Amino acid sequence: MARRAARRGRGTGTVAAVAAVGLIALSGPVTGVAAAVTATRTALPAAPAPAAALPRPVTVLAVPPAAPAVVPPVDTVAIPRPRRIEVAVRPGVPHGVAPELRVPEAPCGGYANPRRIVPGVVPGVASATVSWQADGHAGVRGYRVQAVGQRLVTGLQPDPPVQLAAQPADCAPVTVAFAGLASGVPYVFWLEEEVLDTRGVPRWVQVGTSAPVVIG
Repeated sequence: MARRAARRGRGTGTVAAVAAVGLIALSGPVTGVAAAVTATRTALPAAPAPAAALPRPVTVLAVPPAAPAVVPPVDTVAIPRPRRIEVAVRPGVPHGVAPELRVPEAPCGGYANPRRIVPGVVPGVASATVSWQADGHAGVRGYRVQAVGQRLVTGLQPDPPVQLAAQPADCAPVTVAFAGLASGVPYVFWLEEEVLDTRGVPRWVQVGTSAPVVIG
C-alpha cells in the first residue's frame, strides 16, 4: 500500500508540473515557455566548499639594533703630555761631569739574614783546604766544617771528618785543613756557625755548602 501511495504522489507531482507549463505557455510566447522549461531542468550551482583553515599569522618582533658606543670628543680625552725631567746635581760637582762615588766596604762579608756563605775548597792528595770570609754578626761564636763523602757504603754511614774554627777578632778570612780523606771520592763541605738561641744556649746553624770536590 505504501509503494502505491508513493507512485500516486509521483504522478500527482508530474501533473502539477505539466499544468504549470501549460499556464506559462498560455501566458507568454513559445520562447518564454522554452526558457522556463530549460530553467526547471538546469541544475543549481554547487555550494562552494568551505575554505581550508589558514594558519594564523606569526608575529615577529624585530630586535632593535644596539646603540653605538658613546665616543667622547677629542677635547675631553685626557692625553698624557710629556713632562720635563729634572736632574738634581750634587752641589760642588760641575754640570755634565759624573760624580765619583764610593761604595763602603761591607763589614766581614756583609752576609744577609738568613746567611748564605759559599766556602772555597782547594783539594790535595787525600786532603783539602777550606776557606771563607768571617761573618761579622755579633752572635757568631765559631765555625764547624764537615767533609761529607758522596760515595755511599753498605750499612751505617761513617761520621764525616770535622774541623772547628774560632771567630776572628777582625774581618779576616777563616781557613781549616782536612787530612786523611779518601782519594778519588767527591766530598761536599758543610759550613755551620755556632750561635746562641733566645735562651742563651749555643747551637749549630748551617749557613752554606760547597760544590762537590773530588779529592786527589
